[in-house]
Amino acid sequence: MASTGIGGNNVDVPTFDGLAKFYISVAIIWTTAILCGSAFLIANRHEQCIRIRNLLLALSAVSCLHVYWVLCMVAYSLGTKYPCAAEYWIMSIYLPLGIALFQANSMQLLSVFGIQEKLLFTAQQPYRPHFIARARSSSRSLFQWRQLNLVQRTELGIVVGMVVQLLLSLSIFLTSRKFQTFGTFSEHVSPEKCRRGPEWIPSILWQLFWSWIFAPCILWKIRNIHDIHHWRLQITCCVIAALPGSPMWFAALYSPTKIWETINRHWVASLWFAPGIMTMEAVTIFIPCYELVVSRRRRNRILGELQAWNEKKIASADELDSRVSRSPSEVSHVPYAYSRKALERCLKEDSSALLQFAAAKEFSGENIIFLNYVRDWKDSWAKISESKPEYDWNHDPQYHRLRLFKIAVEIYAVCVDLKTADFPINIESRIYSDLRKMFGEAAQSIGQSVSTRNAPELYNVPPTHRKKLSPLIAVEEDTHALCLDAYGHESQTILNIEPRLPDSVIIPADFAVHVFDQADRSVKNLVFQNTWPKFINTSSDLSIYSK
Repeated sequence: MASTGIGGNNVDVPTFDGLAKFYISVAIIWTTAILCGSAFLIANRHEQCIRIRNLLLALSAVSCLHVYWVLCMVAYSLGTKYPCAAEYWIMSIYLPLGIALFQANSMQLLSVFGIQEKLLFTAQQPYRPHFIARARSSSRSLFQWRQLNLVQRTELGIVVGMVVQLLLSLSIFLTSRKFQTFGTFSEHVSPEKCRRGPEWIPSILWQLFWSWIFAPCILWKIRNIHDIHHWRLQITCCVIAALPGSPMWFAALYSPTKIWETINRHWVASLWFAPGIMTMEAVTIFIPCYELVVSRRRRNRILGELQAWNEKKIASADELDSRVSRSPSEVSHVPYAYSRKALERCLKEDSSALLQFAAAKEFSGENIIFLNYVRDWKDSWAKISESKPEYDWNHDPQYHRLRLFKIAVEIYAVCVDLKTADFPINIESRIYSDLRKMFGEAAQSIGQSVSTRNAPELYNVPPTHRKKLSPLIAVEEDTHALCLDAYGHESQTILNIEPRLPDSVIIPADFAVHVFDQADRSVKNLVFQNTWPKFINTSSDLSIYSK
């Protein structure tokens, strides 16, 4: 038997045979691929399909899991030279923390879905919900807890759980004779036996909780979500891949059969976590990369077809009849349906179907809501100008300019501002800076109540909707409203709100009807390039969007 030291260390020379070289080569190649994929995601973090994901949380989970995975891959080559104390701390920190962070990242789907549902619900109300004060009987801690969404609650639970896990692991490490010359339980043993015993129970129970209890609960909550990103399918694959790790680890360590002894010589116990970790990393990193590449190719193809169609239309109208399309009756409708004119017509006449698709399927409903709000706001300004051509906008005797400014501030607070909007639109920093300069100070004056996310359980809405719309953004009790089209498409106008700015607010001198024009063009361009082609592809009757 090899000689051992404190913590299960021994002085044997590490193994570096063909199998060890294979494990190390796989570790190097896979690590390089993960780094390249992560860099690609960071570089394209402003793209719609990447932006909806909590990239920081996802990469944090991958980092913790990958550290543990690398150490698992080199465990064979280290053999009994692998310190048992080091493995104990790695398995007590990196594995449970990585699994927990990954499950918290899975909650991002439910959180985004809930935000989109609330945006859609709010946009479809013909009035603005009033806010009521927090009950005096509610404690401040309880009030702050209710303000957190599901991801934030999960992250807080992870922090508390990891503190408990760390304290428990530290107490076990200091009191076990396997790791110390002193202690109250266990005995100093060989490296093989060091990896067995009650010292490993807390970390494996933590991993079992997240993989076998919490993860299936997530699958149940997201069962009715059918997004075009296939996010639910990705989470399902990861949850299934993470299930076998702990049971197989138990079997490898505690099974007395010769078959397991043979397997353990070539596939160490900790490697049973490796396939699940690789699956979770691949789904988290490479599928979004693939989706982004495919989305760009499809977008470029459609733009190229539109350009070719426009050129042929200008050259000869007869050449359009020869284009091959989905059906003979749609030969002339398909190219136009993808055009910018068709999008503008949809936004002008009836964008309810587009809004439903963007919110429920693509998770970009904030863009359509913003375009609808700006459209109604500009129409109101235009109607006043038409009915009163001589109206003095500078002196504003009837306070039309004042009310339009108040509504503009509400649009900015709900759709643009990074601090107050539940899901702010994605616009260039230059445009955002101009809008913040125009409306930022006024938005701050109405306090945190500007953001509906900062007012949990404060919606003065009909009782029939109170259960369906979660005050925690994530719609914890029921997430099928968007999937089943539970909300009727009512008028989505910003003009029926009750502005919260006082009449004494100072209106900037350069405030005018064109204040949202640049943001409107930017968002409309995003919708045209990303949301609109996907919406048309899922539409059964393209003639609706034809001339």
